[in-house]
Amino acid sequence: MRNKLLWLALAASAMAASPAGAQQLYRCGNVYSQTPCAADAAPVRPRSSAAPDAAPGAQGAELCSATATRELGIDDSAPIAIAAVTKAPAEVINYADKPTATRKYIVALKLKGAYAPYDGPRSFACHLSEDERRVLKFGAAR
Repeated sequence: MRNKLLWLALAASAMAASPAGAQQLYRCGNVYSQTPCAADAAPVRPRSSAAPDAAPGAQGAELCSATATRELGIDDSAPIAIAAVTKAPAEVINYADKPTATRKYIVALKLKGAYAPYDGPRSFACHLSEDERRVLKFGAAR
């Protein structure tokens, strides 16, 4: 009985140490596939330090700038322009009824032309997801 439990424990630890569901990858030119692309295709193992390519699209300050332009209707004919987008300290906000850590940027606007001497810049807070690819909250900075 004792030997049987020992063997079961060893088998369980060996299974836990190996990656469950690991699949073979084959290199097919510049892409990788789970199915061989040729009869002589050899399986490859990606390096464990390999990082995925960044998803296309705006992120960080560029995403906040695009959001401000869209949300505030800023175009060439608008009397306002984006003066600067600067990174601010991370902040926890209430998102989807849960406290959520966000990356924060401040979007500073300025008035253009004849309006400029009469009013100072306005600031908006842009809260992004941790990977800086989704806007979670955009509104006037406090």
